Amino acid sequence: MMKYFFIALISISFLTSCGAKQPVVLSSSTNPTESSSSHEPFLDITKPAPNKKYALTGENPVMVGEKSVQNQRRYIASLAGPNGEELTFHRRGSCCPYKSENGMMGSALVDIYEVTYEGLKEPILLYISFYDDGPLYIPYGFTKRNLN
Repeated sequence: MMKYFFIALISISFLTSCGAKQPVVLSSSTNPTESSSSHEPFLDITKPAPNKKYALTGENPVMVGEKSVQNQRRYIASLAGPNGEELTFHRRGSCCPYKSENGMMGSALVDIYEVTYEGLKEPILLYISFYDDGPLYIPYGFTKRNLN
C-alpha cells in the first residue's frame, strides 16, 4: 500500500511540475555558460512560432530530436535577441515529464536552458526536448541569428 502512495505522490508532482510559473526542476545542472556563436546553427529555422508559448513553457517545448544535446545547442545558436543580440546560455536542469515512445520507459523530460543577452533584465527560460522531433520555429521575443 505504501508503494502505491509513493507512486501516486511522484505522479502528482510530475503532473503539476510544469504548470507552475517556475517549473519544478527534477534534475539540476552546473553546466558552464556558453555563447551561441560557439555553435553551428540550424539554417532552416526562419519562421516565427505559431503561438507565444512555443519554447517558453514546459508544455510547449521545442522538439529537436535525435537524443542530441548538440541539437539543443544548435537550436539556441540559431536564435538572437530581439535586436540581433548574441545569446549566452546554460542548461539549468530538466523538468516536465511527458509521454514519449523515445524516452525511458515511455516517458521523456524537457531540458531547461537559461538564456540571456545584453540588455536583458532577467534570463529567459527555453524548454527543449531532444527525445522527439518537431517543427523548429523562432520563439516569441527572439529573432533569427544573422550569420553575416
